[in-house]
Amino acid sequence: MLGIEQFKKIQEYKMLGISMNKVAQILNLSYKTVYSWWNRNEEYFYKFEKEHEFILDNYRQYLLEIIKVYPGINNTVLLRRIKDDFPDFKIPNSTFYRYIKNLRSQTGFEKPKRRYVMQDVTEPAYQAQVDFGQFVLKSMYGNNIRVYFFVMTLSFSRMKFAYFSIDPFIAKKVIDAHNYAFKYFGGRPQTIVYDQDKTMIVSENMGSIIFVKEFEEYVKNTGYSIYLCRGYDPETKGKVENAVKYIKDNFLVDRTYYGIDRLNADCLSWLDRDGNGLVNTYTKMPPRELFKKEVNLLQKVYETKKNDIKVVSISKGVIKYEKNYYKLPLKSSKDGDRVRIEKHDDYILIYHALTNDLIYKHKLALGKGQVVSVTYTADDKPTEEDELKSLYKGNEDVISFLKRMREQKPRYVYGQCRRFILMRKYYSEDEINEAVKYCLAKDKCSMMELSSFLMYKHGEARAKKYISAHVYKKYKETANEIREALDGRS
Repeated sequence: MLGIEQFKKIQEYKMLGISMNKVAQILNLSYKTVYSWWNRNEEYFYKFEKEHEFILDNYRQYLLEIIKVYPGINNTVLLRRIKDDFPDFKIPNSTFYRYIKNLRSQTGFEKPKRRYVMQDVTEPAYQAQVDFGQFVLKSMYGNNIRVYFFVMTLSFSRMKFAYFSIDPFIAKKVIDAHNYAFKYFGGRPQTIVYDQDKTMIVSENMGSIIFVKEFEEYVKNTGYSIYLCRGYDPETKGKVENAVKYIKDNFLVDRTYYGIDRLNADCLSWLDRDGNGLVNTYTKMPPRELFKKEVNLLQKVYETKKNDIKVVSISKGVIKYEKNYYKLPLKSSKDGDRVRIEKHDDYILIYHALTNDLIYKHKLALGKGQVVSVTYTADDKPTEEDELKSLYKGNEDVISFLKRMREQKPRYVYGQCRRFILMRKYYSEDEINEAVKYCLAKDKCSMMELSSFLMYKHGEARAKKYISAHVYKKYKETANEIREALDGRS
């Protein structure tokens, strides 16, 4: 269970006077394990391992029979099999792996060398990769059962998610799998890499991608971008292809099928324990540890309210919304383009569905059958975002804040900029600059974080003047979290 390096770290932290509870947190070990080794010396550690290696000789023939049939079998799978077949097996993992390494060397059944492809390093929360696989399992009655599975891997941390189906994936099931993955990760990345799978892509001709209609609507409403590559492309999509192979070799091999719900539940347990808990060969860290650096940067995926957001096509320079018609500027729109309409108070904002650029802002029409004309061009009257960029033209911090806010909260830029403009009436430029610097340092660029910091620094009286009552409680909670974090520093 414990390697020599971990044992040495325990003793090192003990000499520094760090408590057992804290050491367990730092080394990601259980308190029981730290307690067991707290008062041991190095001589005892090596003696303990030697005794357990001797015990493993009792399993030598059992292990050899498996390795002879399948020399490339993963050592983690071997460990799981021996634990399944011998419930009383209690040998530490590190001792078992060292024994298997020596056994392979002595018998000549070495694992085939893996071919590594250098992979690009991506920023946290920027990219995920998706692929599909299938595998034949034996049922409890001895029948062959083919299962299909979806895998999503976050490129930065290598955090994996898998979802199994007894039927081949169609568009609706692919969408469900995406939603389960985003729920598992706690959000979505900015970009997802796919190959040209027919469940999602109808065709790609000269750079023009035609999606399955259901999947196209899902991508537009969820708000991430897509990158397509060819099948089996280790330089572009190698991380998820490795994950598919890893799931086959470490989770599915030698597993009995007891039903699809049981398989999905067992997979989630395996992901939490081994799939995302063991050290990754490339990063040299467990995916779960690296995931801590990107989990807060993922974009939250909320259930869309159909009454507030709608995607339509432009026809003859006009769109229809709630039984009224709205004209759009000719320069920034063309017939056939898909646009997303968002309702905010008494206005609707029209965005280009693919580029996410704001095309126009209309006053919401009353009644039915109204035709609302364009009263000015986009160049004549700036948006709230443009107004802020003009006001803070020489302030690099605020400009950076606005840029990150658009990247982190692209669908809520309009509302956030309106609140920023309103907020300026109650705080000085120095106070705003201090709050902006804090948000940039934390890389949490939203009006929630900005206003909560100002509330923490300058009290609630001014904040109440521009924060709506129905969200005020959440801002106050965030301000208290900031207070606890900053005032707790030495």
